[in-house]
Formats: sequence, structure tokens, C-alpha cells
Amino acid sequence: MSRIEFISHDSFPEDQYTKELVYLCLDGKYRIAYVRKKASNGGLFWSVASLGVTRNGTKEYFPAFLQDSNFLEKDIKEYLEKRRWEEKVSFALPSSNLQQPHHQQKSMDEVQEEIPF
Repeated sequence: MSRIEFISHDSFPEDQYTKELVYLCLDGKYRIAYVRKKASNGGLFWSVASLGVTRNGTKEYFPAFLQDSNFLEKDIKEYLEKRRWEEKVSFALPSSNLQQPHHQQKSMDEVQEEIPF
């Protein structure tokens, strides 16, 4: 199983199709975005973020991340469905390549203040 680490979470209650966005880090190397989408029947499901483009008058969607293992996809979706990132305190490391929602990050000082010793 891959090591899955939480980076950040954001929610979009007023958006018609996308309700949540979670950034994860796989094996300490790869940051990926998963979104919780709302289906036309009202059901919610997790999916990798995708890019929508119009070609020949038809909207097409291309996934931004493809895993080559069904086991990895299963592990990621289980992690998300069980909302495991909410089980413990996490903090996001700053990255020049990826802006994180400020309200989801904790500095090292904030984390150390929460430690009881």
C-alpha cells in the first residue's frame, strides 16, 4: 500500500458539481488532487481532478492523474471516504509550486503549541 498523507482540504457548498477538494501526497513524492463531486441524482463520489475541454462541439474530460493500480485507487478512495485526514493533526509544508488554502495550514509553531508536553 502507498503511504497517503493529507496536505489540505477545502469545501465549496455553493458549487453545483464540486463539493470538496483534497490534496494528498503519495509516498512523500507526488501531490494529487481529488474532488468530491455531486452526481445528477444527488449522490456524492470521490474522483481524481479532471480537465474539461470542448472538442467538436462536445465536452470531454481528461483525468489529471492516472494510477496504474486498482489497489492504489481503492486505497485512496477508502482514505477519503473514511475521512482519515480528520483523525489526527496535520500540517502542510509550504510549496512554491502549489498554493494551499491558508486556513488549512498549520505552522510548526502552531503544531508545537498543541503538543501537551
